[in-house]
Amino acid sequence: MKKFKATLVTLAAVAGLAVAVPSTAQAATACKTGGHAYICEYGVNTKVLPDGTKQVFVVDPDRSVWTRWTDSDGDWSSWLSMGGVAMSGVVTSVWQQSLPWQFSIHVIGTDGHGWFRERGADGSWSAWAPNRDPQ
Repeated sequence: MKKFKATLVTLAAVAGLAVAVPSTAQAATACKTGGHAYICEYGVNTKVLPDGTKQVFVVDPDRSVWTRWTDSDGDWSSWLSMGGVAMSGVVTSVWQQSLPWQFSIHVIGTDGHGWFRERGADGSWSAWAPNRDPQ
């Protein structure tokens, strides 16, 4: 039931982004963080992990999602493309409070629907998948 509620809250948050999704022309303004360009209007999403390390997510001007993270010394990794075609900023959600290393990222795709990737406790990521309809 908790996962279902978390999914509903995430879907509501992502659905709320759909209202604020700028057109391609409006989203052309690029900002930079850590030397990487991103769509300013979509911002930078930072996820703090249980050990205090951080992982950030941005949407590149080509609309793919990019990420990087800190190591235990606080040094930043190189940027890594997570692919996808995002028409919104990235939203993160934790599946269960008892599993804080496992979380998902969500965006609105070009089809106007929510898409997500899930992070496993070992740091691995699933492929992009469409949001499931709650049953």
